[in-house]
Amino acid sequence: MNRRRLLLAVTTAVVVIAPLTGSVVVTDRTEQRISRAAACRLAPVGHVSATLDSPLASVNLLRGSVGDVDIHASGLKRRGMSMALDAHLRQVTTSGATHGGDATLTIPYAELAKRLPGNGSNGTSWTPGTDGKGLTLTGNAGSLGVPVTVHTDITLEAGNLVVTPTELTALGRTLPLDALPGAADGTPLAQRLKPRTVPLPALPSGVRATSAQAGEDGLALRLDLTPGVTRSHAKATDGCAAV
Repeated sequence: MNRRRLLLAVTTAVVVIAPLTGSVVVTDRTEQRISRAAACRLAPVGHVSATLDSPLASVNLLRGSVGDVDIHASGLKRRGMSMALDAHLRQVTTSGATHGGDATLTIPYAELAKRLPGNGSNGTSWTPGTDGKGLTLTGNAGSLGVPVTVHTDITLEAGNLVVTPTELTALGRTLPLDALPGAADGTPLAQRLKPRTVPLPALPSGVRATSAQAGEDGLALRLDLTPGVTRSHAKATDGCAAV
């Protein structure tokens, strides 16, 4: 390759690579700014990270858009309850508005155990978990402390989680509750296996819980975010910087 062709090749490479390098730098800085803004609004929180779905952040920013954003926050605390948040925001603008999104709020089982009404009373302490199919409550029952697993259905009602026992597994057998001896209404066993209502943290305006599911790391609440719910100003009224 002669000197002229080599110079042309180098020049072409610089022209192509330079905008891409700039985009990477802009993307990194934008993600940092979003992380700081989110951490401020979610405080107190342990760690927040933000990832832009679009690799062309510099181009989008010129149009007043950040694109889709994924946010992860761990160590989030609300009303003394620790949890983690994973959110996907669609078409975030530089003014802070969105075209909606969805999120998952994960409440560790240890936190859920603290809030089960009556847990630890009547000599029975339930430990929430999952069998891969749904929410389970494990503990020991009776004077002999027989290990039991209670299988449940979970629903959302008026901002609360309702845990309804449906089956019980003990000594290798699984039976529906209505087939258990001594499970008639008013008996001690019926009291231990009655539905329980767990208050959940209040959600911001424009955020709606759509379902609850027992996951590997805890109870997962699926959230729907209405377009525009994250609006902010150049200098937010809550003291947090805008995106």
